[in-house]
Amino acid sequence: MRTPTIRGIVPAFALASLLSAQVLLAQVPSPREHLGYTPGDDYKLADYADVSGYFRKLAQTSPRIKLEEFGKSANGKPMLVAYLSSEENLKQLEHWKALNRKMALGQATEEEARRMSREGKAIVWIDSGLHASEVAPVQHSFDLAYRMVTGEDEETRRIRDRVILLQVPVINPDGLDWIAHWYRRNVGTPYELAPLPHLYHQYAGHDNNRDWFMMNLVETRHVSRMFYEEWFPHIIYNQHQSPAFPARIFVPPYAEPLNPNIPPSVLEGVSIIGAAMRERFAREGKTGVLSYHGYDAWWNGGLRTAPKFHNMHGILTETALHSYATPGEYTLSDLPERFGNGMPTKESSIFYSMPWLGGKWGIRQAIDYMLTADFAILELAATRSDYFLWKAYELARAAVEKGNRGGPYAYVVPAQQWDAPAAMDMMRRLQLAGVQVERAKSPFQAGGKSWPAGTYVMRAAQPFRNYLVDLMEKQDYPELRTGQSGPTKKPYDVAGWTLPLNMGVEVHRVEEGFEASLESAGALEATVGSTDYRHTASFRTIAEMLSAGKRVRRSGKGEWLVHGQASESEFAGAAYDVRAPRVAIYDPYVSNMDAGWTQFVLDDFRVPFTKLNNSAMVAGGWVKQFDVLLLADQSMTSILHGVRPGQPTGTLRAAKSIPALQREEFTGGIGLQGAGHIAAFVRGGGTLIAFDSATDLPLQMFPLPLRVSARSDDNGNGYYSPGSIIRIQVDTANPIAWGVPENAYAFASGGMAWDVSLLREFNKDEQEVRSVARYARRDLLASGWISGERAVLGKTILAEARFGKGRVVMFGFRPQFRAQTVGTFKFVLNAIYQSAATPVQAGGVPSGGKE
Repeated sequence: MRTPTIRGIVPAFALASLLSAQVLLAQVPSPREHLGYTPGDDYKLADYADVSGYFRKLAQTSPRIKLEEFGKSANGKPMLVAYLSSEENLKQLEHWKALNRKMALGQATEEEARRMSREGKAIVWIDSGLHASEVAPVQHSFDLAYRMVTGEDEETRRIRDRVILLQVPVINPDGLDWIAHWYRRNVGTPYELAPLPHLYHQYAGHDNNRDWFMMNLVETRHVSRMFYEEWFPHIIYNQHQSPAFPARIFVPPYAEPLNPNIPPSVLEGVSIIGAAMRERFAREGKTGVLSYHGYDAWWNGGLRTAPKFHNMHGILTETALHSYATPGEYTLSDLPERFGNGMPTKESSIFYSMPWLGGKWGIRQAIDYMLTADFAILELAATRSDYFLWKAYELARAAVEKGNRGGPYAYVVPAQQWDAPAAMDMMRRLQLAGVQVERAKSPFQAGGKSWPAGTYVMRAAQPFRNYLVDLMEKQDYPELRTGQSGPTKKPYDVAGWTLPLNMGVEVHRVEEGFEASLESAGALEATVGSTDYRHTASFRTIAEMLSAGKRVRRSGKGEWLVHGQASESEFAGAAYDVRAPRVAIYDPYVSNMDAGWTQFVLDDFRVPFTKLNNSAMVAGGWVKQFDVLLLADQSMTSILHGVRPGQPTGTLRAAKSIPALQREEFTGGIGLQGAGHIAAFVRGGGTLIAFDSATDLPLQMFPLPLRVSARSDDNGNGYYSPGSIIRIQVDTANPIAWGVPENAYAFASGGMAWDVSLLREFNKDEQEVRSVARYARRDLLASGWISGERAVLGKTILAEARFGKGRVVMFGFRPQFRAQTVGTFKFVLNAIYQSAATPVQAGGVPSGGKE
């Protein structure tokens, strides 16, 4: 019997399905219906309520989307992920998750894996809005979701059938609202393009994309759980703005150098994805697509880079941005002749085959480019889903097999060491990234040494071996040059990041296999309750005790003595009586990430603080209210003058652009009056702590007997450190260095070195300068790359200078860099607590004055 048809073409059951789909689609609101405007319209920015509200409506009206909250932002906003696929796939979501996890961890047999690769679904992650000032990605999220839900073309149906898309429409909800509301306030005024006068993340700002191995930020941890514990995406697409001008979008492949710990097939896979993107842009006639420029494959620490060490294809694109939702009009004369690498901008080349020659550019144009990139990725994932599933399994098994062969076989972490809580903290962070940590149930021999029960072991035979090895080993940045004698190519971000060195943790590499009775260490927790002065974590304990009203003292060697825990004789014989320090931090009207990370460290170690803006600094009422003032890394010019009224900020290339002027209330700095208050604060007994370039202010404004002998210079003249770990020698008798080993490590990104300009016999009393730490006299580089090191060998990198009754503590590096350098936190925390320490007189009575 023939199947009944309509007009002899469409089978009746197919028509019923089609009509059902049409009824379903009629209920789904379009982005315009929800917003009242089309995403990408000039001068319009959706905020978090707009975005989350739309995705909730989609989830209520379509079975092709499932919405889930997977965490909360630093300020408590829900972080949402939308699962977009066919209705049938979403009904079995947990099944596909479990299947993919088994494949990604190499837990299936080969026969099972081949079957699963045919049956499974490619998992693709696309996120938007990490850098909130790069506004187009979030605004594009509406269109991507709407097409995935409503599209009935063959390509979209194929994608829904073979792919599960995890779309995070806004990965930085707090920043989105700050930016959107700031722009709405200013649009149509002379300040339309004014920069946000604070960070667009509570602590990190732009550095929220520099946290992906340290995992300090709650947002990083939520996303990493999705990556490394739950979903293990095959492709992770992280959207940004903007590329080298005048390109309209940057897509892979990335530039040199290549990190040897990234599996070669992952990098080749990234290049295949990039090729698919470039080919689709060419087919659609979209010009200005740039590759192999700027963004390298060396660094581990970004959202698109860390997954590569986990066998995943981390992708970054950078789409052109004019400014916020204000469009720009570009003429040919606005375009430079060459990119920074010397390649022409107006002629075709291998990695810039279709030059963009000007025209209008706004959010709508950026959205269209991002959608092209989205569907290039999704179509590739759909047509090669079995390839991505099998490859994930193959890479996991290869990592385990390589680890079993040794070289290294394992990393051994002693449970008892100088800073044991830091070791636990390091391994806890590695666990958050999917690294397997084990503990010895009994003594064992490995690497020619005996190890007791309780020793921690991280075997290299695990699926994410490459990630583990990359963080445990020193980095040796390659010196890539143009010609025989050209300058070395600088790293995109930093050159070295070896985790044990940055955190002050003892780790032993074991080359060959060994026998040991090991068990899973379980989920490690941060150490609490330590009062060992060698432990960075002890500062949390002391802060909590002081807050609870406990009496705390320190010995002449730095040991913490808590009343009721220490003996009466020890407590009476202490050198210092300690109270809770009154801390202020300068909070400028500019986006200062170093200040944000400083605040993170203070919060993490339970140190209350007050932020002082320009107005407060100038008013001067703070001078007698605090024990310590912190100046994060910031140039003296910026501290004194900030953004001047009427001074355009940033660089807008379009000749017809309106200037980016800051609002008057957020212009200026502390001025000479504020600097005078800082001087009065120190003379009166306060402590000024300054990091890196901020040290120029006390050095030039106060009569301190120090002179700069070298500063990091990225122009190739003298000493240069682009972000590397160096060796330092520490005066452990100085209270600022209590608990730090004599031979230690510091992270140097930039950096200063000083000489004392006083004769030795005059270096005393109110003009005394002490060198707390020096650059090592030889073998300075520990991890990364530096040049011109002879200029700083043996020079002072951390100085304590008396000024009146107070002191200035000057760091020629950033000891709290991105809150990753746990090994040097003690310098900062000691300086803070010593600012409120009172010498104890004979008989155990506080003397009543500051140190």
